Amino acid sequence: MKINFIGVGAQKCASTWVHRVLSDHPEVGIYQGKESDFFSTYYGRGYQWYEKQVGDTSSVSAKGEISPSYFADSDTPGRVFLYNSAMRIVLLLRDPIERAYSNHLHVVRQGYFAGQKLSFEDGLANNPMYVEQSRYAKHLARWFEAFPENQVLVIFQEHIRDNPQIQARNLYRFLGINENHQSWFLEKKVNESVVVKNAKLDLFLKQLGKIGRYVGGKRIVEAVKNNDLIRNLRRNHNQIELRQVVPPMREDTRSHLQDVLADDMNELLSQLNLENLPWQSWLALQDRSSKDQLQ
Repeated sequence: MKINFIGVGAQKCASTWVHRVLSDHPEVGIYQGKESDFFSTYYGRGYQWYEKQVGDTSSVSAKGEISPSYFADSDTPGRVFLYNSAMRIVLLLRDPIERAYSNHLHVVRQGYFAGQKLSFEDGLANNPMYVEQSRYAKHLARWFEAFPENQVLVIFQEHIRDNPQIQARNLYRFLGINENHQSWFLEKKVNESVVVKNAKLDLFLKQLGKIGRYVGGKRIVEAVKNNDLIRNLRRNHNQIELRQVVPPMREDTRSHLQDVLADDMNELLSQLNLENLPWQSWLALQDRSSKDQLQ
């Protein structure tokens, strides 16, 4: 059975939530590592390697994986279409300016950007992908060139925040699976903007999990990992909230990014046939436009 759905990003837009509400659905087989990055990074390894990453899924109707690196990669839409022209595409979006800031927190967390100056503005000067990943209309145009609109589901992170049950049902319906399934993760919130206090302890726990999966205890490992008590112990005793370390975005930076991304947001609105976008940056842009018209 070919893989028949993929989550393509964008990065830092609730892909973990989507992965988890699909992971416990009985009709879904999904790559447990979440990101295979096959079409963007490991394409040279071939289809056989790719399909093995998801494993034996003979008893499911929806087989897939989620790799946020796909959305902004120019080669990926054509490669996906060549593999499976009937592929279902799940795209997650959020306020593009908030996404850029979250991207910065992730880069700091991974240790790719370090030092005494960790402000968003310093990171923005260092990494042009913060803005490039937020040019949604630019990248979505390539996907719409490869796939018809009815094979692309767009979900806004803000809608997941406000009503996760409706968004989960929309996702299940799009994939042709039982939309009445109640995922254990439905109302959970993911906070990946943390850094560990003890890197050795964190590495030990991750290695322990890998060993457990290798010896056949994958379900036990996942159950322990997702246990609320274990998650709270890790969060309270071995994690620091990155927003305590990284200053908030300056207002002049936010205003500048609104200008930079204005055309892209307007184009996205047209692509999705919407009247509004559920973003503060979009509302601020509209408010500014209204004031300009009154002057």
